[in-house]
Amino acid sequence: MSTTLSHRGLPAGVGRFDLLRLFEQVARPGFGLSSTAVALVRHYVLKTMDGDYLSGRICAVWTQACRFAEALGLTPRSINSAERELEQAGFIIRNAGINGERAGNRQDGIVVWAAGINLAPLVERFAEMQAKAEALELQARAIQQCRAEIRQLGQRIREAGDETLRERAETILPDGRTARITNIDRLIAIREALSAMLVTIENHSESGPDPDPRALKTSDAPEENCAPNIQDKNSPRRRTARLRDPLERIRPATALVVATESYRGIVEALGGPTWPNLVEASWRSCGRLGIAQTTWGRACQQFGRERAALSVLLIDRNAELPLGHRYRAGSPARCLAGMVRRSGSAGVNLAGLFRATERNAQQAPSQACAAEPPIEQQVGPLANLTARLMASMERRVTSDR
Repeated sequence: MSTTLSHRGLPAGVGRFDLLRLFEQVARPGFGLSSTAVALVRHYVLKTMDGDYLSGRICAVWTQACRFAEALGLTPRSINSAERELEQAGFIIRNAGINGERAGNRQDGIVVWAAGINLAPLVERFAEMQAKAEALELQARAIQQCRAEIRQLGQRIREAGDETLRERAETILPDGRTARITNIDRLIAIREALSAMLVTIENHSESGPDPDPRALKTSDAPEENCAPNIQDKNSPRRRTARLRDPLERIRPATALVVATESYRGIVEALGGPTWPNLVEASWRSCGRLGIAQTTWGRACQQFGRERAALSVLLIDRNAELPLGHRYRAGSPARCLAGMVRRSGSAGVNLAGLFRATERNAQQAPSQACAAEPPIEQQVGPLANLTARLMASMERRVTSDR
């Protein structure tokens, strides 16, 4: 049976590959489709033409299932199963002829009739898939926010120093890990249970607060890479005063002074300069800089999230130095790996590194007004400290390999 089933077309400015990307984004998490079904739709779209997606046109393919199977390295039976799956989900219409025969006619680039796979439902559901993608994004943000709140609640419970309550918290959330929990309702239930425990602790502490808060042993490493390092023993009450961290004076807005335009754009899109936004911006910049997520995870584990974010910010700045610049970070991945390696031995003076970069950035406008002096004429140990350390780390990692 052939059909001339047409559709209303895609929105203005939207092409077939935009439709395909949106479908691939929501097919599995939003509609539970199999990977074979997703791959088959990609093959369908590649077989069509841009004009097939205009209003009033027929968007269909009539290639035999055995040909699709051969192209995808699958069996015809797998293709038939995937087609049934897509049809039941309402993304295609199968209207083959007798004995499953498929055929069609295209004249002057326009499909006149077709007996095979009609993609009109896929085209018509563009707005629905767009709404689904937005809902999935909001859900992902809600999950991320809920996980952050759970981590904060867990830390505050550990600060109370009550071993009994700490054990109860671990019963609610074993090992303090939420990375493997993707159900938002379960995360909300955990958050509410920990919040109730914290209220009990705070009400109890009003009658007799501990004048000497306990030292914490927490981990800033992302949960996807390692389990949090939770304090398992009470800290001694007699201890030396904690040395003030020089990085405490660096604020997110101050850090953005030395950031690149690309980095600042990411932070602005996330809502402005805060440490969580800088951590997110550095995590996203790792893909652009070629830094593997395992390297980023080790940096978070070694430095903490904020220090790792600041390290990537500084590496990103040096990576944008002109080609041929002797201090240019040719391999950001090796630079960050070298910083992680040095932190375990000689240590990395990240505060000094930032201050040197900041001074260099402040001097850059006045240097740009000169008649293009050679880069090598820049003098002063602080002006080039950042670039020298980056280049030194890169050479050291290269020599180690």
